[in-house]
Amino acid sequence: MNRPPDEDELARLLQALSGPEPSAAFAAGARRRYRAAIEARERRLVLIGLAAALVGLTIVVVLAGTMAEPVSLMAWLAEAMADLVRWTVGTGVILALVPLIVWAGAALGFAAAALSIALIARPPSPATVK
Repeated sequence: MNRPPDEDELARLLQALSGPEPSAAFAAGARRRYRAAIEARERRLVLIGLAAALVGLTIVVVLAGTMAEPVSLMAWLAEAMADLVRWTVGTGVILALVPLIVWAGAALGFAAAALSIALIARPPSPATVK
């Protein structure tokens, strides 16, 4: 897209004004407002690009949906449901075959690992840092 704005460009624009030298407070406020305006413009451009991408994706999905036969869509849904049933049955078989004591041990091991990671990863309290 465009090159990022820099301080020199703003200084050049301020020097182009005819009149006395602006005060330091005015220059600082102008710089702040200039940066805010540039950030707002870039944010707007990103949102417009995102919206355009979403509209394009929607159009592609709608066109692909109208070109696919309803029978193939129903076949895909039936296959997905068959996969879901197969995974559910497999999970039920594993839950039935593995004894409860093994599941309890696995759950306790997971809880111990998660707690130790949480204790290691937590940020230090401000009292201990000082």
